[in-house]
Amino acid sequence: MKRLTEEEAAEIKVIPRGRGTLLRHHLLSMKLGEIMLIEPHEFKWKGKPLSTYLRRLEESNKMKFTCGKALDGSGWVVKRVG
Repeated sequence: MKRLTEEEAAEIKVIPRGRGTLLRHHLLSMKLGEIMLIEPHEFKWKGKPLSTYLRRLEESNKMKFTCGKALDGSGWVVKRVG
């Protein structure tokens, strides 16, 4: 355990309580036209594909994404289009 100053605490990024995961936080903070590679170890959602996860985010946040799986197996390429 470590005590922090105000400056040190301000530098640390935190995820809000509730439904927030690191992946969700990054997807919701994407700007229009931004592209992200999501590696397989970053997304584990019990048998559901990433596209299903993205559709649920689109419904609840009025955003649009396109998603494609990389041919070399390195993950998924996600682009925010709306």
